Amino acid sequence: MPVRPHTKMPIPKISKLADELFLRPIVISMNSLVLTSLMSYVMSGTFDWRPITICVMSDILAIGSDHLKDQESEFLSAHHNADGENNIASWFTYARTFLTASAVLLALALFLCPVSTLLTTAVVVAPALLWTTPIDFNKFEFVLKRLLGKSGRAERPSTSMPVLVIKRIPGMKAIFNGLIRGCGLYAIVFSALSGSGSLTDALPSPWTATQVIVWSTVNRTCHAILTDVRDFEDDLKAGVSTIPVLLGSFRKTKVMLTACHILVMLAFIENIYITGSCLYATALVWMLGKDSPKKAFLLSSHSQSLFIIWYLLKSYT
Repeated sequence: MPVRPHTKMPIPKISKLADELFLRPIVISMNSLVLTSLMSYVMSGTFDWRPITICVMSDILAIGSDHLKDQESEFLSAHHNADGENNIASWFTYARTFLTASAVLLALALFLCPVSTLLTTAVVVAPALLWTTPIDFNKFEFVLKRLLGKSGRAERPSTSMPVLVIKRIPGMKAIFNGLIRGCGLYAIVFSALSGSGSLTDALPSPWTATQVIVWSTVNRTCHAILTDVRDFEDDLKAGVSTIPVLLGSFRKTKVMLTACHILVMLAFIENIYITGSCLYATALVWMLGKDSPKKAFLLSSHSQSLFIIWYLLKSYT
């Protein structure tokens, strides 16, 4: 029987690696770039590169490391000992180099900021970096007993405690996402600017701190929920408790998302940029669905960016 010649790795799979490991983390992090640029500008009158770099690099590290872990598991197991494995491995090497460079830039920016910024960043970024990491409370109990001297021998706890994965907490994925990208980014920018004495007495019209925080938090939470609508049927079958699954219908989810955007718009109706962003986000809620391509949801991830850029361009003209 003739030996079947080896074939190279199909091009679409290489393009998927490039998309997941590089393009997607960069494109998504651009929202943090634009949002923190707005925060820095309205809070200090300038674009302070330090908090902007901290937020963007943290985004890339959190998203990139999550995607790297997923793609390594998928590709290396599926193509073990196959031709093209070395080619695949080189992409993972490039990705690690990319993440290392991002970590270096993050460390440099943190080094030039007050200690309070370092602590704030650690609190904000930790849940994102531990997003898919199993947290074994048995180990914590074991270490705690050793430190308190309650056990003279290296014994494991007699009772088994649950292993926590933050990403799998029912309904909390989207809420964590919103809090990190809304409240968390604002806290990082505020700590960096206040430490250097760059804060202005008041934000320029039509912005207020409450507007920026609430708008960003709700927008990011709703975007995360909308991406779960895309995976509704798969999550329902797999028993993944996303908010659409908990509500039992993607239509109910879309109604809830619409209500959230409209409420934010009405609360800050005097701000035309927030109003425009909320209307745009609401339109995307009904345009995007379970059959929409994954890349189409990037439009939702930048439902703030377009209107922030509009404001910044108008401020300079």
